[in-house]
Amino acid sequence: MTLVAAAQIDVAFADKAKNLATIRDRIHEAVARGVKLVCFPECAVSGYAFESVEHAREVAEPVPGPATEAIAAAGAWTVVGMLERAGERVYNSAVLAGPGGVAHVYRKLHLPFLGVDRFAAPGDRALAATETPAGRVGLNICYDGSFPETGRLLKLAGAQLIVLPTNWPEQARLSIQHQSIVRAFENHVNYVAVNRVGSEGGFRFPGGSRIVDFTGRVLAEAGEEAALLVADLDLAGADRNRLVFVPGRYEIDRLAHRRTDMYGPLSR
Repeated sequence: MTLVAAAQIDVAFADKAKNLATIRDRIHEAVARGVKLVCFPECAVSGYAFESVEHAREVAEPVPGPATEAIAAAGAWTVVGMLERAGERVYNSAVLAGPGGVAHVYRKLHLPFLGVDRFAAPGDRALAATETPAGRVGLNICYDGSFPETGRLLKLAGAQLIVLPTNWPEQARLSIQHQSIVRAFENHVNYVAVNRVGSEGGFRFPGGSRIVDFTGRVLAEAGEEAALLVADLDLAGADRNRLVFVPGRYEIDRLAHRRTDMYGPLSR
């Protein structure tokens, strides 16, 4: 079993120093509770509601860079959302970092017409699972989780846990209520959806972060205030895909029973 935390925080717009101080505090709190992996919201370092690419570029950082170095040095494996600068481009990214530095950078693939995503470059890296001492971790960001193909590809890549940093506003209540449960259940994978709280750019963010196991059972759930959710996940259990309810009479396997010969239209 592996203790995993979702740090539901309020994010200060364009104030990296304040946000990094909050992130470090939550990491230290989680480590004191024995947590192996700490997860933060989308754009937790930077804020989200930018009105121009120029302003976003000013706040964005290269990866690795000062922000990821500070996070990696805080003492735990961490997933955190930030704006990544690569030349003139700005990516809405999630970084998986640990004591040895940055292990993986994921760039948001699906960009809604909202906040900084109006100006961000679309992600250009394959969906992958990264081996960590906490288990094999796959990353999505917010709107990506609305596309079931992303969760399935991470599962096929070997992910035992999918982490979804997000900035779900009030208008995304249905995603808050259902998405993490459905993605976990349909892929037989553990799932952490970590939202933010507070207000920014005229939007209010109502939290509702969740830690869900591979059966779709909610192990921990936050309300609308800042919180540190902690739950014990059986990451290795996500690899046992064949479910035997009645031996020889009722058995299912959502990977082995796929009909890939019939899924051609998905690639068009």
